[in-house]
Amino acid sequence: MFRNNSDFIDKIKEYTKELVEKNQMVYSQKDFEESFLMQSSHTPFNIDAIQKFEYGRVEREYSTDEYKGVYGLKVKNQAILLTDIMYFLEGEKNVLNLIENEFPELSISEIKAALRVMMIFLRSIECDEILGNE
Repeated sequence: MFRNNSDFIDKIKEYTKELVEKNQMVYSQKDFEESFLMQSSHTPFNIDAIQKFEYGRVEREYSTDEYKGVYGLKVKNQAILLTDIMYFLEGEKNVLNLIENEFPELSISEIKAALRVMMIFLRSIECDEILGNE
């Protein structure tokens, strides 16, 4: 027997589908948090953790003078996406060393690959909004 642990990702996919198809999103922080807790235990740590995040919009400016809104998992009331944090961790030598100490059977190349896959996974649940010259 198997149990599907996709409640949280399914909720996020619902948000991105609405953005792409309807150019808007109906968001409920309560539903967001409940979908997270459906696939994890309801420990005080998990409850506290998810209450610090939301699925929302962060505006980014690129060198081409193009502004882009990115919808994704972000720190509540901050313009910081989880991908921003993961991208930072991916390049940190101390993080690589910590993982290497815990999993000595992994090569540095495998650790870097794992961090890259995690970052790309987080990126895969984001939705880009191109602003300006459309």
